[in-house]
Amino acid sequence: MGEAPVKGAVDRPVKIRGRREANYDPAINIAFICTGNICRSPMAEALLRARLVPVAPKLAVGSAGLLFDGRPAEPNAVRVMAKRGLDISDHRAQTISAERLHGPTLILGMERQHVREVAALDPDLFGRSFTLPELVQSGRIVGARQPGQRLADWAHSISRLRSPADYSYRDPLAEISDPMGGSLRSFRACADTIDAQLELLVGLIWPKLPPRDRLVAPATSGGIHADRDRR
Repeated sequence: MGEAPVKGAVDRPVKIRGRREANYDPAINIAFICTGNICRSPMAEALLRARLVPVAPKLAVGSAGLLFDGRPAEPNAVRVMAKRGLDISDHRAQTISAERLHGPTLILGMERQHVREVAALDPDLFGRSFTLPELVQSGRIVGARQPGQRLADWAHSISRLRSPADYSYRDPLAEISDPMGGSLRSFRACADTIDAQLELLVGLIWPKLPPRDRLVAPATSGGIHADRDRR
């Protein structure tokens, strides 16, 4: 057994079982964006980290939002994740900035508005910014990442299918609705939707991998580290 740090505002060791994969790049960063960074994006961050333990345990995953700094995750989000064995109680929200988003190879919003706001910070960020459902839908058209193919190159092949003008209107099929203010059931449904999309995304980025080991539940405290090189 090895140890790998959970990336975030507070780093903690998490027990993992290491594995080498031909299509595993430990320098890939993925950032999730939502409105407040207190519901959807911290849940997505925790869910993806759990799914990556068997295939890319050292990959850095973070999250940010449009509105809040320092606010904890919504109690219902914490409860829903706890039911899945994932702890986001230490998460603290942070707002997006061009500096924070310079490092991630993929920036995944929950709504088209989030992609617009990211591109407004720096137009160069648009080429690696998608909504989560959109990336999955388009990735299934383009095809899975090939062995040895950089994630940045795979994302670029998908980005060529759209333009910033596509984001001037909402598309419910390309978005994940906000459970903020809703019941525990609505948070649970949101988490289920996000996790289903992430299952498909991991299958596209790391295709044809061996069966997953039993998931180890890494804690998350949020955060995006912009000091890694994009690969």
